Amino acid sequence: MTATLGHIDCTLYRSAFSGELVVCVTLVGGGTYEGVAPKHYTRSMYEPAKSGVHGTVQVYVLSKGRKEARVRVPDGEVFSIPADKVHVS
Repeated sequence: MTATLGHIDCTLYRSAFSGELVVCVTLVGGGTYEGVAPKHYTRSMYEPAKSGVHGTVQVYVLSKGRKEARVRVPDGEVFSIPADKVHVS
C-alpha cells in the first residue's frame, strides 16, 4: 500500500507557541503518543484548551488492517494505532 493522506482522532491542547498544538493519540497496546503539529494540520470544532478538546490531525497512512494502522504524523514519528481511529481522505 502506498502512503495515503488521512487524519486520525486525537486530543488537542494549546502549545507554548501560537502556530502549533500539542497532539495526544492513544496507541495500540494502550500507550500514548504526545507531540506537536502545526495548527493547519489539525481540526477541531472547539478552540483547544488547557484541558484538551477532541479533534483530528492530518497523517500519512502507511498501512491499514482491520484492527491496526501504521501512520506518520507531521513531526515524522511513525506508530501503530487502532484502525477505527484512522480516516482516509
